[in-house]
This record gives sequence, structure tokens and C-alpha cells, in this order.
Amino acid sequence: MNVPTQSELTHMQLQAMLRENKFPSSQLMYLGEREGEHWYLIAGEHEVPVSDIVGLDQVIEEEE
Repeated sequence: MNVPTQSELTHMQLQAMLRENKFPSSQLMYLGEREGEHWYLIAGEHEVPVSDIVGLDQVIEEEE
């Protein structure tokens, strides 16, 4: 049995979040695979490999 790495688990979690929610591309966007690693654009300005993402926290914005 192949056990997924932490990076693979984070990538799967991010993909599920993108599928199940509507994120503006200015907040989170999948950029594809480069050199065997999945890359994301965060906050419209930071290109990061999934291995550099330490954790995912839900932020609930209060409505005015």
C-alpha cells in the first residue's frame, strides 16, 4: 500500500477545497505541476510549491 506524503495530502486537500468552494483566483489558484511538484498562487502574488505550505486554516469572515 502506498502511503501519501504530507505534500500529496496537502495537495489533495487544496484540490478538494477548490472543487467544493468558490475561491477567487486572487486568493487561491492551482498553477500546475513543475519539476514534479504541485504549485499554487496564493493571495494573487505568491507562487509556492505545495511542500512549502505548512497548514490550512479556515477563516470565517464576519458579514457586516
